[in-house]
Amino acid sequence: MSKPDSIRCFIAIEIPEKIQNIILEIQNKLRSKVVGATWTKSGNHHLTLKFLGQVERPQLSRIEYILSKIAKQNGQFTIEFGGLGVFPNWERPRVLWIGLTKGESKIRALSVSINKGLNELLYPIDNRFHPHLTLARFKKQVNKLNRPDSFREYETLATSGFLIEEFTLVMSELHPKGAIYTPINTFKMS
Repeated sequence: MSKPDSIRCFIAIEIPEKIQNIILEIQNKLRSKVVGATWTKSGNHHLTLKFLGQVERPQLSRIEYILSKIAKQNGQFTIEFGGLGVFPNWERPRVLWIGLTKGESKIRALSVSINKGLNELLYPIDNRFHPHLTLARFKKQVNKLNRPDSFREYETLATSGFLIEEFTLVMSELHPKGAIYTPINTFKMS
């Protein structure tokens, strides 16, 4: 539960509707193969660059200033999605995700820049960053998923590429029926 003087935030790449629709098609195909999953709602997919947690409202302007500088220092680039994976492992999956087949090093570099920049404000550096879109979560223990055969068709998604031109500071409100994400500010890259 958030305090009135703070909000729950993260920094992310917003995913275009065209790509959201491709992800929805994949989720719909996987529903019969993957049981016990809670699927990410259509329109709620984003590529998180850094989770901030509860942020005091007066801190927001300092965060936005740093993110604005980082955006100007980073050029635009293209990413493409493909390849399914799980956290923490295939034996005991808790999260089913789709990764990147193009632009992963650029996304990682952007995340490192954001981590270093926000470390000035005492936000810890997250060295565990793995670029992905969450497809589903497993609330209960799930037996291992049959990875190789079931998911091979998703190794590459030829129509899933798009140009990263900006990133967004997002407010996250948790509700019983799912999270609600509201953009706070968008930062255009050079």
